[in-house]
Amino acid sequence: MRARTRSVRAMLRRAMGLSAAFALMMMGGFFTLFSYDLEDVIFSRIVAAEADRPEPGHFPGVTRYDGHSALPPWLTEHLRPGAPPGEYEVSAGSHGHFHVAVRPGADGDRRYFAFDVTRLTSTTDNLKRTAGLLLTSALLALLAAALLARLVARRLGRPLERMVEWSQAEGAPPPEDDGGVTEVRALLDALHARDARIQEQLERERRFNRDASHELRTPLAVAQGAVEILELAPPQDAETFDRLRRAVSQMGLLTEGILWLAREPRSEERCDLHRVSRELLALYGHLRRSDSIELIIESAGEVHAPLPASVARVMMGNLLKNALAYTDAGRIVITLEPSAWILSDTGVGFGRAEPGSESHGIGLSLVERLARHFGWVLTLDASEPRGTRVRLSWRV
Repeated sequence: MRARTRSVRAMLRRAMGLSAAFALMMMGGFFTLFSYDLEDVIFSRIVAAEADRPEPGHFPGVTRYDGHSALPPWLTEHLRPGAPPGEYEVSAGSHGHFHVAVRPGADGDRRYFAFDVTRLTSTTDNLKRTAGLLLTSALLALLAAALLARLVARRLGRPLERMVEWSQAEGAPPPEDDGGVTEVRALLDALHARDARIQEQLERERRFNRDASHELRTPLAVAQGAVEILELAPPQDAETFDRLRRAVSQMGLLTEGILWLAREPRSEERCDLHRVSRELLALYGHLRRSDSIELIIESAGEVHAPLPASVARVMMGNLLKNALAYTDAGRIVITLEPSAWILSDTGVGFGRAEPGSESHGIGLSLVERLARHFGWVLTLDASEPRGTRVRLSWRV
């Protein structure tokens, strides 16, 4: 199952939106904690300063207690008798909120300075009052982050989208906009260089195919002419002459196939596959290893394929020759469908030949390249318990 994909724009917007929301949550949490901590620090400093005065009692709200027994019950519950000197925060429920400074006394007992901050504790109330303002500020910050994410995603995503469109559209001019992003420019330059190399290799291959095919055509035409002349007065060795005639015919088909690789396919050309299949069985039927092998064509009617007849003879002829070479018994069936030509045999099976005997020559490679050139699909499957099924299909 193919994993679900998302565009670069969507990924950037999502990442920046989540980052902004996370940052706001962290800042809000830190701000709240800082507010409470700052309030506690201020109260502790006040009560500590009052406790350390030479003559305490100047700061309103701070009450002095000499000895643990002098403390009110609600403070006694939270301060043990031997508490070390320092400042303590005590929440006494309905009695209020206190900050207490503990200091050593002259008689070995403790002195307690309790600062009632119940009415002064305002952080929670302030946060409640400013909750709307904080929420509005957070929403505005998120909106600003979303707009920024949209701008950044558009600047980075648009050049990538243009490159995808360029790679999918045949013959489209290469994009020039890199969005001012170094990595996008490097990727664009690499694609330009790769495309130039591919075009150069394709042109070199087409040129070689044209030159090689034309060089082969001249001696091949001479050989075909000689065969035609000899057919007027067949020689005494008819078997040798028949082999020569078939070899020249096969060489002509191979040359035609190579030459087609150098041409642009023309979609208006079509051929009758039923007729081509009959011609191929007549041409290569003598290659059967045994007369008991059946050669069958199965078709519900005429099938016209978007392919020149000469190319069909090359592709299907090579596949038929391979089937004949690896089938010792049984049958070879050519099945014609509205959008496919299928060859099935009962031979040793594709990929199961004995080591050293599985050579398919240039034939199968030529069939694969011609299929790609004309937009066809070639599939080969091993049949059980033995045999091979080859399918050439095209879009209707």
